[in-house]
Parts: sequence; structure tokens; C-alpha cells
Amino acid sequence: LPIGKVGSKAAECLDKMGWHWWPGTNAIPSIAYNGLNACVRRGTCMSGCPEGAKSTTDITHWPHALKAGARLVTGARVREITVDDRGLATGAIYIDENGRERHQKARTVILCANGIGTPRLLLLSKSARFPDGLANSSGLVGKRLMMHPFSAVQATFDEDLESWRGPFGQNVSSYEFYETDESRGFVRGAKWGAMPGGGPLGATSFVGSKVFADPNARVEDMWGTNLHDLVSRRFGRTMVWGIIGEDLPEESNQVLLDPELTDTDGIPAPRLIYKVSENSENMLKFHEERCVEACNAGGAIETTVVHQMPDTGWHLLGTCVMGKDRETSVVNEWGQSHDVPNLFVFDGSTFPTSGGLNPTATIMTVALRQTRHMIAERRNQEAA
Repeated sequence: LPIGKVGSKAAECLDKMGWHWWPGTNAIPSIAYNGLNACVRRGTCMSGCPEGAKSTTDITHWPHALKAGARLVTGARVREITVDDRGLATGAIYIDENGRERHQKARTVILCANGIGTPRLLLLSKSARFPDGLANSSGLVGKRLMMHPFSAVQATFDEDLESWRGPFGQNVSSYEFYETDESRGFVRGAKWGAMPGGGPLGATSFVGSKVFADPNARVEDMWGTNLHDLVSRRFGRTMVWGIIGEDLPEESNQVLLDPELTDTDGIPAPRLIYKVSENSENMLKFHEERCVEACNAGGAIETTVVHQMPDTGWHLLGTCVMGKDRETSVVNEWGQSHDVPNLFVFDGSTFPTSGGLNPTATIMTVALRQTRHMIAERRNQEAA
């Protein structure tokens, strides 16, 4: 997709500093492809694509799977992975959309419920044979939750950037400060992604809101004449830099089962314990300062920083760590449980480290690699 005027301005900001940038990647096609229509750049990516261009699994994957014979059960909540006397997985107990309990038999079980759902289900599946939860002999199921600390910088320029135009993804990305430089006071780094500011609401929401970004701002700044002035100043003239920091795998950040709270089917809810580390705090502040510096070099007339956005945590990683040593990991390099040979995990919970960028493409790539290995080794696979 074209980087547009927003991407060109973002590139100019980085060029002024002598910093590297690349065109951003988005799971949105410029021509009709695999059931998706071509993007016409409406800019409504965050609220739903009326064009049917934004990649979504129900368009790009499920039709092919159903045609090949897969059966998709919607409205189901899995409560437990069942095992036999040999310690092999035999299927799953789930509650259907009518509240009835059912058991789906399986010779092999693959979990893909992300960094919260997967450890929750393994902890729910404890038994006399697995008293600490299924596949948890290492004691690491649920440990090392990583959620990518995230800050944002919005910059307004005195020129038309057509920032109402889509896609609302990353037009330009930079990894200039991605690698470790301990002289900065932290390890690892972050990716920057430049996005358009959006339509009129974009000028007053997300990171655009002074009330949200600045605790000292007045509520009345968002009403009446002040609101009109704000929208007039920012509409079509703003870009947003998303800063994704690399979370460190700390065992104190974890997913547990809540002793009291349940979902509407009575299944214990996950309980999260997570604290943004001092390393992440220092990392984000450094990147925010460098990002503002670049925006000012490119001619920004206004910058707004949202430090460690509170409503993030979209990237759920690390709670069923992958490794070759069964004492220090939950699954091996093929996603296979060390404890239950026909139980696999093919999601981001197996990440040993989080990286400092969006993880979806890596999750899909690793899952594809593991699936190909599973197919190649199917005759040697121990199964229920």
C-alpha cells in the first residue's frame, strides 16, 4: 500500500535526524486477493472495514479449512483438556452456546488461545496425574507474561497530510533504536510505527485527546469553541507514532486462576499479575524523547505524548515458554508439550522473548513451521 503523505512526512522527520525507516507492512491488500477486496483507504480500520479489505481469519482462512473438511464450533468455551491413564490428551470438554457440556474426542490436541487463554486452560486441566496443571512439570505455565509496553506520540504539522486517509496501520516503521545499548540505561529497544491521525474524531480521541494525554488539561478544552479549534488545527494534519517496547520475560508477571471470579459458565477466570518494569519505563521515556525530537525536526507545531498507554496489552505472549530443556520450558521447538506428547501449543504463549514489534506474523510463521513438522512426523506421533 502507498505510504501516503503521512508516511512521506514521517520519513522526512527521520531523514532529518539521519535515522533509518522502512515502508510499513499491513495485512491489507492493494488488489483483490484471497477473498479480500482491494483497500480504497477509507481509514476506518479500527472500527470495521466496509470494503472487506482488512485481513480477518473468517475471510482468509476459515473458508479454505471448511472446504477441506474442518468443522468449526462457535459459541463454545473449553473447560478442560482430558487425558487418559497413559497421560495422553484425549480431547476437550467444552460448554456449547446452549450451556450444555460436551466432550470432543481427539487423537491430538493443539491449543491456540493466546498468552492468557492457553495457560488458563492448562491450569484448569489439573488432575491427580497433573496436580499443578496440565503440561506444567516445569512450574512455568502462566509465568513470564509479556504484553509489550506501548507509548504514543502525536504530532501536528502546518500542512495537509491527508491524515484522514487510510489505512490506519503503519505507513512507515523504524528500528533505529531497537537493539541494546546499555549506555541508555536499559536493555533491548522498541519499534516505531507511523500512522495517520484519522477523521474528525481522531483529533479528539486515541492519543489526540489532551484530557487523556495530559492530566493537567481542562475538560472544557474538549467542548464548544475549544473543541472546534482543536479539530480545525489537527484534522488532516496529524500523524501518530506507536512505540512498541520489548517486554522482558519476568516470572513475576503471570497468569493464575482467580479463586473467586468465574465466567458466565462458572469456569474460573484468569487472574493477571503484571507490572511494567523499570527497564520498560526507561525504554519508553528514551524512545518518546527521540520521537518528539524527530517530529520537531520535521516541522511539528504541536506534539502530544501518551506514556505507557493504559488500555494496551493486545499482544499476549510468553506464558508457555518454548525450549529444549523440559525443566525450564513447557513445550519444545515444535510446540509439543514435554509432559504430554500429543498436546501442542501453536500460539504466542510459547515465545521465550517478546521482541519489540507486532507478533502476529511471527506467530503465524512459527505455527506454519510447526504444522509442517507435525505432518511430516505424523507416522511417528504418539496419539490417544
